[in-house]
Amino acid sequence: MTTSNRKVRNVGYLTYDDHFFMIGRKRVGYIAQFSPSHRVTLLSIDATSGQEIDFDNARPGTGSTINLQATLNPTIHLNLDLVQNQRWVNVLDTNAVSRRLFIARVSRFRGTYTFTARLFARGIVQYVSTTRDVSLYIDPATIPREGTLSAQALLSYKLNWQSVLFVGYGDDRDRTEQNQLVKTGRQVFVKASYAFQR
Repeated sequence: MTTSNRKVRNVGYLTYDDHFFMIGRKRVGYIAQFSPSHRVTLLSIDATSGQEIDFDNARPGTGSTINLQATLNPTIHLNLDLVQNQRWVNVLDTNAVSRRLFIARVSRFRGTYTFTARLFARGIVQYVSTTRDVSLYIDPATIPREGTLSAQALLSYKLNWQSVLFVGYGDDRDRTEQNQLVKTGRQVFVKASYAFQR
């Protein structure tokens, strides 16, 4: 097990109505990592909490960031990585009440299956989302919710000690105001890699 505490101090520089001013930040951070067994090789948390800056509206706030990660090996052939990152900022409204300005999340899953020493398959799915309280923003065009979903699949085959063949597929989707995921892109590729020797 590995743990550590840290204090972070930094400064944000903002401009508002052509005036330049500075807002300081003081935050406390914490990191902890565990390796419970050969099946669960990593459990990790990385977090910070304290003062934050609302860069969109040029004002101070408070908030936290939490990053979680786990690495699992259910079998000798299968490896799984799970990541969950979350960040939020709170600010005072016109009545001096603390309210949630936004919350942003990143969820990521990666799985790798090794069939043989030459052949493996890998899949990655990631969802990134942000939810905002538009009543706390100066810009009236602020989007209340947005999100993107991306998925990738890769098959790799080692032809020999110098050559590797890759076949991959990617799919990207955006979340609409109707809470639907609309496809925005798709990629298919075949790639051969060869190591030259002198």
